[in-house]
Amino acid sequence: MTNDLATNQWGLGVTTAAPDAAAALDETVWSYLSIGRETGNLLKTVLDIDPGLVMGHCLKGYFFLLMASGPLQARVPKVLARAEEGLADASPREQAYVRALQHWAKGDPGAAARVWEEILADHPLDLLAMRLAHHTYFYLGAAGDMLGSIERIISAWDESIPGYGFVLGMRAFALEESGDYTAAEESGRAAVNIDVVNPWAIHAVAHVMEMQDRHSEGIDWITGLESHWNAANNFRYHLWWHRALMHLDRGELDEVLRLYDEDIWDPDSDEYLDLCNNVSLLLRLELLGVDVGNRWQALAEKAAGRSEERLLPFIDCHIVAALAAAGQLEAARDMATAMVRAGGVFAGVGGTVSNAMIAHRAGNFADAARLLRNVRENIVSMGGSHAQRDVFELVLRDAEAKLA
Repeated sequence: MTNDLATNQWGLGVTTAAPDAAAALDETVWSYLSIGRETGNLLKTVLDIDPGLVMGHCLKGYFFLLMASGPLQARVPKVLARAEEGLADASPREQAYVRALQHWAKGDPGAAARVWEEILADHPLDLLAMRLAHHTYFYLGAAGDMLGSIERIISAWDESIPGYGFVLGMRAFALEESGDYTAAEESGRAAVNIDVVNPWAIHAVAHVMEMQDRHSEGIDWITGLESHWNAANNFRYHLWWHRALMHLDRGELDEVLRLYDEDIWDPDSDEYLDLCNNVSLLLRLELLGVDVGNRWQALAEKAAGRSEERLLPFIDCHIVAALAAAGQLEAARDMATAMVRAGGVFAGVGGTVSNAMIAHRAGNFADAARLLRNVRENIVSMGGSHAQRDVFELVLRDAEAKLA
């Protein structure tokens, strides 16, 4: 095998025995950044072309971890071993990618992000490293790091470089989570003007409009671009969720239920984001006095299968809430106890939030309010966006109102 036999569209070397693999890898990365449905199949093609491609195995491992799924996480060690087989012939950049996968596979995404930052310091056009760091900071609740990561490399980019729209889309979301809504909207709209097939940028602008209570504008923005984001993978359900929130804020509760049933709920999906979307929306509807019928039971059936994974505290809190809402209080309490025993953010924040959700469901509003107040200032460390975490603030307000 020859080092840097090929280069990708950003001028970065790709160690491969088959030059066609570099172009196929580019297509896979582009699909990942576009949140496309064919990303997994494209990666299979890459590894068919070059079964020993280090970057192909790294990407496979990253995708398994990004899915935050217990069964997929169990497959990561085997994928990592395949990537490590090619280390001797790999370039320093590719070796760094393997090192990042090693850290993440051991449960240290922060260390993985530091490696991706090292890659970006030498290769500011490495969009894959940029996106992986972006995602990681998001789920560490580190908005400042998410923004800093983009700002350090943005001067190396301009519209002549492929993927500049993705960079602007990431910058838009980081700015929004950092509270700079004007700059966030400007960056997000610029991203969409460059390439309208950019669900992450569309989503970033939707976040701005949600945070600024511009609900009618938000509905128009999301609906007007539907043909460009509704071709995405399951992330499309999250954009439907954002539209539903805006109808919720306008008091159009029947429309929210319609969107849940027709566009958001997927009975066959086991993806964590779909689960969180569903739980959050049903909770918000109930807090407004809506009877959601038997929808909790179907959702709890999905949630029960993920109660022992301990992958992200943000996910676990939603699973606990679903179990409790379906009347499975003992299972919910067992899961909250397991979260506390797991230590770290699971214990310090996730377990507390979960116990608060159980207390609220059981009608113990004093405990629910006390627990949520205890973590109010550091709930961001659980990950998720401001819009997503707002459901816990709504539960706190409801508990306080019932105590008044």
